Amino acid sequence: MERPQYITRLVIVIFTLLLTMQSGFSQSTTYRDSIYKAYSRGKMHKWYELMQTCEKNVNENNIEEQLELISYYYGYTAWLIGAEKYDTAEDYIEKSEQIIDKLLDQSPKNATLLAYKGAYIAFTIGISKFKAVYLGPKSMRYINESIELDPENIQGNIEKGNSMYYRPAVFGGDKTEAIEYYVKAVKSFEQQGLVVNNWMYINTMTALGQAYEATDQIQLAKLCYEKIIRIFPNFMWVEDELYPDMLKRNNL
Repeated sequence: MERPQYITRLVIVIFTLLLTMQSGFSQSTTYRDSIYKAYSRGKMHKWYELMQTCEKNVNENNIEEQLELISYYYGYTAWLIGAEKYDTAEDYIEKSEQIIDKLLDQSPKNATLLAYKGAYIAFTIGISKFKAVYLGPKSMRYINESIELDPENIQGNIEKGNSMYYRPAVFGGDKTEAIEYYVKAVKSFEQQGLVVNNWMYINTMTALGQAYEATDQIQLAKLCYEKIIRIFPNFMWVEDELYPDMLKRNNL
């Protein structure tokens, strides 16, 4: 499994997220376990099947079901961009933004929706890098507004962390600052009891481990990866790739 790239990442093989208007994050139990298994084993065909089922059954009058579908699109779009399947990715960006814009019309101050809006604009940059000049600030406006409205919002902190990590320093990127947002998101997951078989939690933990390593905080990276392996055995990306590669690079 390749390491995701911000705009191209938001996790390779990303799966289910059900967001509530109150806390900003919760998770559907209907698909949770199977989605986690698909994510941990890198089985994108399983992700696609689950997404298609959700798409067919979503109730357009049910906000939570629509948000769940957005989350499936979100993960699949990230994978498509990483796989350079740009035409299909653009289709899912369009589908997602139609739902997001409709929900934002109904709830313009929802922090989670705003974070997603910023993320999908970033996806477009991932496909067309030259658009970063004018779309980058627009993406950040949505993400920053999400954080301002709800500093504890999980999705807002994840997107802010991604932005700070992957944006070049000359444009305001700062990997050390990214760590602060990832840590905040991780703590919110844990405080809200959103840990067990939760792909987004483990993905954020993985991003945190990578950020620690990128800032030469090797012992913290080691502890972070070991925590992932302990809580989520058989998570291939960390267990088979990131963790052993880090040990080898640093002679640990």
